[in-house]
Amino acid sequence: MRFAPDSRPIPAFVFDMDGLLVNREPLGRSTMTALLRGYNHEWRPDAGRNMAGRRLPELMEVVAEAYGLTTPVAELCQAFETQFIAAVQGQVAPLPGVHELIAFGRASGLKLALASSGWRHYVDAILIEAGLAGAFDAEVTGEEVARGKPHPDPFLLAAARLGVRPEQCVVFEDAPAGVEAAVAAGMHVVAIPRGSTLHAPFPRSPHAAFASLHDAVPWLEARGVGSVKR
Repeated sequence: MRFAPDSRPIPAFVFDMDGLLVNREPLGRSTMTALLRGYNHEWRPDAGRNMAGRRLPELMEVVAEAYGLTTPVAELCQAFETQFIAAVQGQVAPLPGVHELIAFGRASGLKLALASSGWRHYVDAILIEAGLAGAFDAEVTGEEVARGKPHPDPFLLAAARLGVRPEQCVVFEDAPAGVEAAVAAGMHVVAIPRGSTLHAPFPRSPHAAFASLHDAVPWLEARGVGSVKR
């Protein structure tokens, strides 16, 4: 499969953040555990099943229902975000292949965007800690769209901010909800499942799936991406 039927090169990459650029699962799990203990509950993995890639308010709605919490969802989200950001230092680093793929995109003259379900303060904290602040030409965060993943809104906004058509973008995602959103947006999708998404079913199939972002570069090159510098 070549990406563009009209032979024009792909001009843009769009990246998810959590689980793709960084592994925030251990810190996220410990933060959720601490939060729930404040309400005399213990975290159960099944409480947030199949919620990877979705926005924090949607996750907290599920958690509140699972534990019978009457605290407003907005208050739960604020408490989680505050505790997470306070503990983020030294706990988040780029995953294998991240710098390589970003460098490949830059060397090829591609535009790069981030489309995250996280809120702005959370995203900023992660990017700074991972040394990725300023790596993208455009960034979309969860509060900027009416509908989060699996709806296509975050990816469509990212393409608009880059000034490219959705079908000209290659999206890199780890979560089923993110892959579903990118496919719905009409974009080419590369899945890098790991952690909680490693064996998760994908309702919409990506165009390709790899163990790490390292493996994506030769696959992209074989399809003509990066062969023409701008």
